[in-house]
Amino acid sequence: MEIYDQLQIREIFHLEFLRFFFRKMRIKFFSIKGGSNLRFFFRSVRYSEDMDIDVSGVSVSVLKDSVLKVLQMPSFQNSIEQFGIERIVLPDMTKAKQTQTTQRFKLHLITSAGEDLFTKIEFSRRGFSGQIVVQTVLDTVLRPYKMPPLMAPHYDIYSTAVQKIGALASRAVIQARDIFDLYVLTSQIDLNQLRKKRIKKSILKKAYENIFEISFERFRDTVVSYLSSEDQAIYNSSHQWDEVRLKVAKLIEELEK
Repeated sequence: MEIYDQLQIREIFHLEFLRFFFRKMRIKFFSIKGGSNLRFFFRSVRYSEDMDIDVSGVSVSVLKDSVLKVLQMPSFQNSIEQFGIERIVLPDMTKAKQTQTTQRFKLHLITSAGEDLFTKIEFSRRGFSGQIVVQTVLDTVLRPYKMPPLMAPHYDIYSTAVQKIGALASRAVIQARDIFDLYVLTSQIDLNQLRKKRIKKSILKKAYENIFEISFERFRDTVVSYLSSEDQAIYNSSHQWDEVRLKVAKLIEELEK
C-alpha cells in the first residue's frame, strides 16, 4: 500500500466522496468552490482541509440523507480503505448545522497508521454565484493516487476570481489563502474577460489595500503548512510572500484601469 501524508489523505477522501456522491445526485444542483475548486481544476498547489460546495434545488432532508448514505456505503468505505483510511467517524447529526443556508458535516478520518484527521464537507444554500462548468478533475491531482477520471461541477475561472477578490475585500478577518489563490489564477486569466465581470471599484480598492495587511508569519501558518514539502521549500520565505502579494496587486491594478 502506498503511504500518503495527512494532506493527501483528506484530498483522497474528498475526491472519492465526490465520485460516489455524484453517482446518486444530479450534478446540475451543485458547484464545488473555494480551495478544492482551485486545487482540482486550476492547478493550485494548496491542499484544503475541508471541502465547500454550493447547492440549489435539493431539500435539506434529501441532501442530509444522501450524504450520510454515501459515507456509510460499504463500497465507499472499501474504496477509501485501499488508501489507508481505516474508518470514518460520522458527524453527530444532533449537533450538526443543518439549515436552509448551511449544511455542515464534520468528520474524523481514522487512518491505518492510527492518525485521527479532521475534515469537513459544507454545503451552502445562498445561491449560485457565477458560471458553473462540468469538467474532469486534473490528471495531476488524480495521477498520484492512480484514480480513474472524475467529472464534477465547479465555478469557472472568472467566477472563481470574482469570488476570491470579493472575499479578499469583504471578510471580517483577511485570509492569506485568498491572496494565494488569486496568485495561482493570475497567469491563467485573460484580463479582458475578467474585466467583463465589472467588479465594483470599491471592492477592487479594498481588496488591493488588504493584500498588504497579511504578514509572512500568517501566510506561513495558514497557507505554507498546507503545501507539499517540495512546495513549502519554495514558498516558505518572506521574499516569496512579497512576490505573491505583488503579483496579485498587479492583477487588481490592471482591473482598476
